[in-house]
Amino acid sequence: MKLLEILLSEDDYSIPELMLDPNFKKWVLLPISVMMVLTGLLKQNLLLLISPKYRGYPRVKLTESQWFMRGQMLLGNGTNLDDDSFESRRHEMINILSSGTYLAKQNKNNSNNGSNNTGESGVTNPFSDPNINDSLMTMAKGNMANFIPQTVIMWWVNYFFGGFVIMKLPFPLTIKFKDMLQNGVMTENLDVRWVSAISWYFISVLGMNPLYNLIQGSDEQQVINDNTTGNNTNQILGGPGQPAPETLMKNLANDLTIATRHESCFVNIESRVLKMYE
Repeated sequence: MKLLEILLSEDDYSIPELMLDPNFKKWVLLPISVMMVLTGLLKQNLLLLISPKYRGYPRVKLTESQWFMRGQMLLGNGTNLDDDSFESRRHEMINILSSGTYLAKQNKNNSNNGSNNTGESGVTNPFSDPNINDSLMTMAKGNMANFIPQTVIMWWVNYFFGGFVIMKLPFPLTIKFKDMLQNGVMTENLDVRWVSAISWYFISVLGMNPLYNLIQGSDEQQVINDNTTGNNTNQILGGPGQPAPETLMKNLANDLTIATRHESCFVNIESRVLKMYE
């Protein structure tokens, strides 16, 4: 008698297995997936069109940055030179950096005329850079290109396929995945492996980037990110929020003047090499 009651109780609380129409894959799952892929490709191409092109810099600005980098390399790798070579290069670099021989003309004029591009501390005002407005506008366009298509697709899926259960995952999951996989389906006893149409949309939004990169290539996505975030403006001296180039060169000249140089790595190198192979 007790065994019969147990069997009856198990049958009463057993969860029935759903039977999906095979046409759901053709008329619901496939259209959502295809629409997500096409929307993502359209969004990436749109970002490529609205992103600003790489802007080159005048030769004087590149020369200015290269001489500053040359001074930094001398300060960091001076031990690889002998004493005479290091001293001659250091005196030459100190004279060039302190005199501002290779400073860009516009920076010289700004420093002589007391322009408002730099503050009292010698830091460049970030709002004086004309590239800042382009970067902010590009970020706004990128946000709109991401927001508008996703909003339209989400409305389309919710309007035509709201409440649809379209597939069942072939592997077990814990109950914590129920809210993520069964959004829009108000059933408490449904197996957690069933996936609703709205949840499949959100899963596609979060997991389609590798597919987009595979189709279009990761280089294009990197170009979009570089142009959107404005990383190209950090290759020269005096960028937004950075000290003026003249201040940087004078500080580097002072560092070279007071730098203490350790013994060169080439001292007694012959005996050290012979000792290694004894």
